[in-house]
Amino acid sequence: MEEALILIVLASSFRYESIEELRKIPGVTEVHPIYGQYDLYVKVKGKEMGEIRQIVLNIRNSPGIKSTVTCNVIQQT
Repeated sequence: MEEALILIVLASSFRYESIEELRKIPGVTEVHPIYGQYDLYVKVKGKEMGEIRQIVLNIRNSPGIKSTVTCNVIQQT
């Protein structure tokens, strides 16, 4: 199972609507508003990196998303 953490900057008028829309995307496991340079922290899970890429594209194409930074989680063995 692959995981990624996504930091999101929202367009100012989309705060609460974006949170609810992101929660509906398959593969999104957590959505949290945060303070600082970014507005949201999103955790996603997928079977492989290709699935993570598709989830990230779905997030980027959601209304109100201004920019994203994706951090892949390193799996420890």
